[in-house]
Order: sequence, then C-alpha cells, then structure tokens
Amino acid sequence: MGLVRFSPPAGIDDVGGDAAFLDGWHDIVSALVAERTEVSGRGAYVNPALVEVVGGRPRAITWTGLSRPLLMEHRDDRRAAYIASEERSAQIEYLEWHVERKDGKVSAVTFTTETPEYWRLLASVNPDAVLDLYRRLVSPDVKREELFPDDAYDPLNRWNTTDGAVHYVMPINSMRDLLGVSQEVEPSHHADDGYDALPYSRATGADARINFDLWAISRQGHRIAAANPPGVYMIGWDDSGWTKPDGSLVGDYWTIVRGIPGAALRVEYRVPEHEGFLVGDIAIGGIPIEFGAQLAEHITMSAHVVAGGEA
Repeated sequence: MGLVRFSPPAGIDDVGGDAAFLDGWHDIVSALVAERTEVSGRGAYVNPALVEVVGGRPRAITWTGLSRPLLMEHRDDRRAAYIASEERSAQIEYLEWHVERKDGKVSAVTFTTETPEYWRLLASVNPDAVLDLYRRLVSPDVKREELFPDDAYDPLNRWNTTDGAVHYVMPINSMRDLLGVSQEVEPSHHADDGYDALPYSRATGADARINFDLWAISRQGHRIAAANPPGVYMIGWDDSGWTKPDGSLVGDYWTIVRGIPGAALRVEYRVPEHEGFLVGDIAIGGIPIEFGAQLAEHITMSAHVVAGGEA
C-alpha cells in the first residue's frame, strides 16, 4: 500500500487544501506513533508513514459510546448511570455529547468524536475557519473573543462546554490517547476478553477493546497500523424498537453533520418539526428519553486499522 501521508479525519477539508495545514496535521499524527512497537507476540504496531504495511486489510475495532465504568458501577440502576454520564468529564469512550432542551424536554442531542489536536492546529493556521465552523455548528451568536481570549484559542470556551460540543474536552479523549493506547504492550497476565485487557489504570470499554483486538492480531505476526485517515468514528446507531408518542416506530432522525456514513465525526439526533413532538417524547424500551446517554448507549464507535504482511 506504500507509505502513508496522514489525511484529516474522515477526509474533511476545512482549509481548502491549505498545504501548511495538511503538512502540520500529518506531522502531528506521525509524531504520536513510534516507527515500530512490538505489542504482542511476533507482530508489531507500526507508523505507516515510516513502515509499509504490505497487503494491509482494514479492520474495525468497535465498542459502544456509553461509559463502561458507570454502567458497571450502576448496573442495577441504569438511570443513575445516565445521570452521571451527562457530565462531559464522564464521557470517556471517545464520544462526547451536548443536550438541548425545550420546556425541560430533550429536543436534540449532538455527538462528536473530533479531537482537540485537530482544532488546535486549525486555530493556529486559520482562526477564521474556526470561528466560521463554530457559528455553523453551534450558534451564529459565537463571538471571536469567546474563542480566542488574548488571541489564543481556548478549547474550554462556553460553546464547546456548557453551550455546545464541537470537539473533545475530556482529557483522555484525544488522538494522542487513541494512538497511545494502540501502542501499549500486552501484559504478562492472560486476558480472556476485552474487559480483562486492562494493564493500566483505565477501565474504559474503548481502551480495553482496542488493546485486546490489536494484541490478538499482533500475536499472529502481522504489522498493524492506523488506517488513513486516522480518527475515532461513529459507524452506526441502532434505534430499533424506539417508539413515538403514539406507539409507532420512530423514523430516521439521525443527521451526519461532519464526516461520512461509516466514518461520522459529528451526528445530531433531532425530530423534524413537522412530526409535532420532541426527542424527549420518544421511548426506548418503554422508557422516555431524558438524557443523551440513552442514545449514546446505542451508538457504535470504531477505530480503524490495517493489518497485514509480516512484522
């Protein structure tokens, strides 16, 4: 497949092909990956910008978007897990969201998998693009000084925290963490499944799944690398059995705002106005939607890799 030049997530182009930005993004991603890491057995996780993965076949590593630790902690009280999950600091599975309400009911939920590294680079190269995107994605009321106090981009600005969600703010959600987890070495103890694959202090479902799957591939003697474009994506969502207020099945109320089908970076769930009801009027398993976490539980997340050749 040749050596890779890393492209922006989902192939998005926010800068009209600006070479400085594209070069900067490649350099940021490449710097996060060692040339070769023997993660398990005879195989290795490699930097595809430096090491070719011959005959690389794509693999999708998947998990669901709701915090596994909170589900385990509140296994007998799902609602308590949903409540706790509404804090951005608890959204640790590489999926963060913002809930809009109307008269106390959920009216829309926006989910994002965009990384802070991408937005910091974009802010340094083209701050006007950042302002324009915030206004289109969150609110036309966004002011430049709110995003760039003292002329420096503030990722914790109000429109990315209390009043919206543009990219990750939870510290362990980032491109650095995704690629860092991918290069972790299998511990000496045996792991029966993804939940056992926790050699470090993190207890997330995503990190365990990534570790377990990559180690299994590596033990077969393959080279593994991040697929290009690298990123965390929403690859699907399951609203089977969700019902409208009249008991009939819901329509398709999901909209990909950024990204593409199978590699969505930003997704909105909102009922069209002509339907005459809100998201909060929808029931999942007979239980009305009160929290964004109820939807996050039904979103399938993925990190894509390629594997092949001999390590």
